[in-house]
Amino acid sequence: MLGERLMNLLSLLTQDEFRTADTLAGKMNLSTKTLRNLIKELDEGLEHNGARIVSRRRAGFMLEVTDLKLFQALFLDQQKSVPSDSTERVRFLIEQFLKSSDYMKVEDICDAVFVSRKTLAADMKKAEEFFGEFDLKIERKPHYGMRLVGDEFQMRHCLVRYLQTKSDKASDYEKMIDPEEQLIADCLLEIFEQEEYHISDVGFNSLVLHINVSIHRIRAEQYISIKAEEYLKLIQEKEYQLSRKCAERIGERLNVIFPKEEIQYLSIHFAGKESHQNLLISSDIQEAVDEMLQEIYEVFQIDLRDDLELVMSLGRHLVSLVIRMKYNMRLSNPLLQEVKKRYSLAYTMAVQACAVLERRYHSILDSNEVSYIALVLALSLERHRRQIDRKKVLFVCASGAGTARLMAYKMQESFRDYIKEITVCDHLSLGRQDFSSIDYVFTTVPIREKVPVPICEVRQFLEGHGASHIRHFLYSDHEMEVEKYYPEELFFPGLRADSKEDVLQEMVRRIRNNRILPKGFLAAVLKREKLARTCMGNQVAMPHPCRVMTEDTFVSVAILEKPVCWDEDQTVRAVFLVSVSKQKNKKIQNFYSATARLLLDKESMEMLIRTPDYKTLIELLHKAESERSE
Repeated sequence: MLGERLMNLLSLLTQDEFRTADTLAGKMNLSTKTLRNLIKELDEGLEHNGARIVSRRRAGFMLEVTDLKLFQALFLDQQKSVPSDSTERVRFLIEQFLKSSDYMKVEDICDAVFVSRKTLAADMKKAEEFFGEFDLKIERKPHYGMRLVGDEFQMRHCLVRYLQTKSDKASDYEKMIDPEEQLIADCLLEIFEQEEYHISDVGFNSLVLHINVSIHRIRAEQYISIKAEEYLKLIQEKEYQLSRKCAERIGERLNVIFPKEEIQYLSIHFAGKESHQNLLISSDIQEAVDEMLQEIYEVFQIDLRDDLELVMSLGRHLVSLVIRMKYNMRLSNPLLQEVKKRYSLAYTMAVQACAVLERRYHSILDSNEVSYIALVLALSLERHRRQIDRKKVLFVCASGAGTARLMAYKMQESFRDYIKEITVCDHLSLGRQDFSSIDYVFTTVPIREKVPVPICEVRQFLEGHGASHIRHFLYSDHEMEVEKYYPEELFFPGLRADSKEDVLQEMVRRIRNNRILPKGFLAAVLKREKLARTCMGNQVAMPHPCRVMTEDTFVSVAILEKPVCWDEDQTVRAVFLVSVSKQKNKKIQNFYSATARLLLDKESMEMLIRTPDYKTLIELLHKAESERSE
């Protein structure tokens, strides 16, 4: 690819007349010596592109095209290879720094992408932000230029992440490594079948890419370095032996020698993608699981601490997750958006639970890893939901006592999973009944009197649709009650603030004007912000106290006049400040499920920010509650 200066020089040359060095140098604002050096460089660049530069003493220089199609192709290739906007230039910069260990000068990069130093500086800042996620830095050395420096481990992870997320336009580097991926995959599949090793499709694809990148780094003599103490603590012998076999097989096919530390590096990836067979769950991981479930209980007042199946599932998942966190590895989840949509409560709980892991292991988890935790929690929530609170029923029948008791017996048999106890009475004695311990009334006759519990007519309750109707009646909550947790006096549109702390202080001040808050409420909310991220994405945050403090559950909603930086580089326009009651509430899961569904729905949050009024909030809550899937 010709740089900007060479293309400018080429545009000044013609095929029908010579132009002197002085003329060309004057048009390009260069010395004649520099101009002659550029002429030589351009002639070399045109050698294989169907043209050459003819020079004549005292006359100057002229362009001669020897192959028109080849020469035209040069311009087409030049146009395709030059980044057309900032996004493409940032990708170009990332790729150039990743694949080259040599210094690159600013002027050469400017020539390559046809931009000014000022424009390049803005694009470089974005590229450096990407590298910063992996603790990689751009080293600048006077008279030499710039190059990317950092730990080789992180360099490879950065390269893999880039290759996974880049656009569909394949670069030269990507084209270079693609042909070998199939061979690597074939070798792995052969060994996995022999060793009966199981791995997910996502994990397998990631493993192939990591090995491919490793091979090219080895060929470039860029080797990995691993701390022996940490490695021995995390990796088992079976993983090392599996890695050694794969390295030998792949090395034979591709003529590459894997040093011992490269085999260890490969075994880390095997451990990070383990299929959870015969894994040892250490005391450290057991403690982490306990803390995660305690965190969920304190924040959501949903108690999953005694769910043994959940404890074991989380433990097995954490065995490999902790390794990925230690080495800054990531496992993508192709179902991420589906998890957020279908299991919104579980995902919201996972965000809070993962804060425990981030504090323990000093590594930030991305949404892909959070979504895997959410799937484990979703299964537990589903099991708990199916543990139906059996009801006490009053059965009213107009027929004789014998018939009434027979029908009550049939009902008890048909719905034993839903009914704890049935009391029978006739219509005349209904007014003398004590309803303090009754959940529902089922009747075969119309009831006109006022009764303090829901009534269901069941004239033919055991036939077809009638039976399913009763089952739904016993299971459902009969009311959409999430709205009561969102009082209108705690809705604050157009709130002005310059920082997260200002937002929370102002919200708590306004809440105190409408209800009594315990001492230290604001301090507890600010403490939670230091312990865990509360930004949920979609420009929304869900702050809350670090412990249960209020007598009742409520949510205060603020729509900010302008975006405020919340967690690191994430900005927020809507804030849902949640406080959960000290009192036990069986329906708290319904409240959180609808709330989480609303917060994770991008379109709903955009509508609320666009139309910040209480009526819109309630309509969106009703929509979220009616669509609740958990």
